[in-house]
This record gives sequence, structure tokens and C-alpha cells, in this order.
Amino acid sequence: MLSVGGSFAYSRDTEGIIRVWGDNQFGQLGRGNTSQSYQVREFKTKNSDLDVSLLRDVVTASDYSYMWMEDGQVFGVGNNSYLPLTFKEGSYSTHKLIKLPEAPADIATGFGHVLMLTENGQVYAWGRNSQGQVGNGSTKKTQTPYLFPLSNIVQIACGGKFSLALDQDGQLWGWGDNEHHTLLPNTTENQKKPVKINTGDIKIAHIDACGASVVLLDQDGVLWTWGHNDMYQLGYETKKKSTAEPAPVPLPPPVTFVAAYSSQTYAILTDGSLWSWENNSYGQLGQGFRSATNEGILPGKCWDSDVVLVQSGSLFVVAMTSDGTILTAGISKFGQQGHGDSKSKYALSPNGMDLIIE
Repeated sequence: MLSVGGSFAYSRDTEGIIRVWGDNQFGQLGRGNTSQSYQVREFKTKNSDLDVSLLRDVVTASDYSYMWMEDGQVFGVGNNSYLPLTFKEGSYSTHKLIKLPEAPADIATGFGHVLMLTENGQVYAWGRNSQGQVGNGSTKKTQTPYLFPLSNIVQIACGGKFSLALDQDGQLWGWGDNEHHTLLPNTTENQKKPVKINTGDIKIAHIDACGASVVLLDQDGVLWTWGHNDMYQLGYETKKKSTAEPAPVPLPPPVTFVAAYSSQTYAILTDGSLWSWENNSYGQLGQGFRSATNEGILPGKCWDSDVVLVQSGSLFVVAMTSDGTILTAGISKFGQQGHGDSKSKYALSPNGMDLIIE
């Protein structure tokens, strides 16, 4: 398991040991305090109701996270300013049980809002709602999960301030921020309720999103993007202008896995190579250099082979190879590299995973 938030990360090895590192100023590492963690540390909780041996997955966000258990229970921790944890406002350094209306089949997070997919294909949303990203027709932050009038949904994804849902017929739905035509082409008006997104003849296999752009992986392994492109996050040239028309990213297909966050994207190809593009202000693309301007940075290879998983944070990236080696690059202001210091690294390299047991 590997799960990367805005400036922090969780991992679990084959022996079941959970490790955490990085930013903890809101308690998002769930260790019962708000002390920063510049080194990789074993996760321990002060909540006796949380049995980590039954952990299904960790779902991370910008500055909060969830522990999703095998029995369907979800425990939340971190910054609750926009109510993503569903209880009263404030920050929580120990995971607390979130009361959800149903057990989740999937959970997706944006910059303060949350989507939950159920086993029967329904979607709930709550949290930050300034651009209508909760989809309930309002712009007020929402504490109680809102049930959508959508059905047969099979995938969900969150951009920074917009939401996506894919139904079983291949129709893509979206709501929230539309400033950069992520949802509708002929308007920049935010959409407070779900609208159908025209994706043409693309046969969608997987959906993802950057902060203000959409990333689709089709059934042939081709990546398609559109939306905001001020930092070339779409992977192709538009002279920094937003675009409402999906276009393919110039990568040698097929792509097998994609991870997008904020304004950078990573893709794993069938040969196990890892490719990255766009925002590289702290070397988070892992290609061995840093670029503050991002002029013309198109997809480039940052690791040759054997990558099986990649997750991006705000300004850093964490990848894993088939033998369990953890690779990192980018900023380390809060210890995102897990090396014990705050030095940024521009080339993707093993972080050593030096475990500090307290």
C-alpha cells in the first residue's frame, strides 16, 4: 500500500507494518500529535478502536486522511476546516470514526471535498463547496454526506474544486469548478449540479484529475487531457491556454497506470517505465532537474523500468518498484522525502525507508 497526500505519505509493507512521513501540522499522520516527521516512522495510534491489522486502505488528501477498514468503517484525521471529516470544525491528530450512511466501495478527495461511491453505484459528497463541488445546488460547505440523483456509477474522481463520476454506460458526469472548461465547453460558469461531459468516442477505462484539468485513460492505453494548461499540465502545447477539447498526451502507448495531482501527472507504461510532465518547480517530476518556468516541458522519462505504483503529492512524488523499493523526488520542506532533512531532490531515487521505531 502506498498513499500520498499533499505533503505527507503512508505506506504498508508485506509484513503489515504501516509507515508515515512528512507534514503533520494538522495531525494528518494520525500519530496523536502535530509534530513534523522528517524521517519514516512506524504508525501507531492512540485510538484503541482502530485495529490497523484490519486496514483496507489509506485515503489521503491535501491535509487530511482516512483509514478505511475491512468492515467498511472509516476513521478520519487532520484538517477539518471544510468539514471533510463530517464532525465539528477543527483539526484532529487521532483518527476518529466517521459516521457514514453506507459502507464505501471507493473514496476520492479534492482540496477539502470528498466523494464516496457505494457498492450499488450511488455517490455521496460532502465538505468544501465553494464552487459547487459537492453538487447539491449550494455553495455552502456541507457536513452531512449528500446523496446524488445518479445511478450505476462505477468510478469517481476529484479535481481541486470539481468532481467526476463515470457510469456503467461510459458517460462521464461532472460538477463544480468550470473556470477552465473541465465540465462544459461554452461557458466558464460553475456547475452546482451534475452535468454530462462530452468525451466523444473515447472509451474510458479510468478517470483522474489534476487541480483544474481532467485526465482519462482509454481502453487502448491512451491518455486524454483537457482543461487548465498554464503550466503545460495537459502534456501538450496550447500556449498556456485552457482547452475544452480532449486531446491525447504524446506518450508511447499503452499506459497502464496514471496518477495526477495539482499540476503534474505521472504515467507507468507497459515496460514499467515511469513518465512525468509539467509543474517541476521543486524537481517533483523526478527527471534530474528543476524548472521554475515550466516552459515547454512535455512528457519525459524519470525511471527506466520496474515501477508498479506511483502517487503524487503537492510538490513531490513517491513511486514503488516491484521489489518494494520506495523512490522519491521533489520538495522536502516537511520531510516529504523521508531522509531526515528538508533537502529537495530533483532526480527520482530510493529514499532508503529508514524506519524510526519509537
